[in-house]
Amino acid sequence: MVCPYCGSGRTIKKGKPYGKQRYYCKDCKKFFSENPVKRKGYPKEYKIKVVRTAIRVGVSEARRIFGHSPSTIYQWMKELHREIKDELNKVKKGKLRRKY
Repeated sequence: MVCPYCGSGRTIKKGKPYGKQRYYCKDCKKFFSENPVKRKGYPKEYKIKVVRTAIRVGVSEARRIFGHSPSTIYQWMKELHREIKDELNKVKKGKLRRKY
């Protein structure tokens, strides 16, 4: 098994949590698995709903309503802000047509 981080072949098997073989690289000292499970995030519509609520009633109240930590809500705010900013830049550069 080749390490995905450093490309070394000096890896050993190191446990099998949750039924997936875990490997350890002796060179970079990192753990990895052969076929990592990708996490499924929340849908974009749900994130927008949480952020809109946080803007209206505040982050601490949105935390109580939805059960997410304030840092998660702030992270989603930043993520959505970045997306909006990128879309506006595309409109300004003429790469994206405005929808009327």
